[in-house]
Amino acid sequence: MFENCLVIVLVAILTYLSRLLPFYFKDMLKRLSNVDEFLKESSASLMSALFVTSLVSFPLNVKGLASSLIALFFVFLSYIRWNNLGISVLIGVLVHWLLSVI
Repeated sequence: MFENCLVIVLVAILTYLSRLLPFYFKDMLKRLSNVDEFLKESSASLMSALFVTSLVSFPLNVKGLASSLIALFFVFLSYIRWNNLGISVLIGVLVHWLLSVI
């Protein structure tokens, strides 16, 4: 359990730093060419990598994968309904937690 919390905190810190550091080094980044495109692509690839690694684990756990897909479905539905990503993620976390408790 401690290792899972440590990994979550580490990923949160690194994700925050990937968004904070461009603002901190903005003067240096302005001198580089194509930096906007690089930051946009790196953010998308980072989010994709986090999504894939959090959805699928090896060896494949079918019950965990099913609950993750159901939670993802609720995220999608709530985003369509309210058009708010924060609320959608909270609903997905709650649905995932409820499915893991059941």
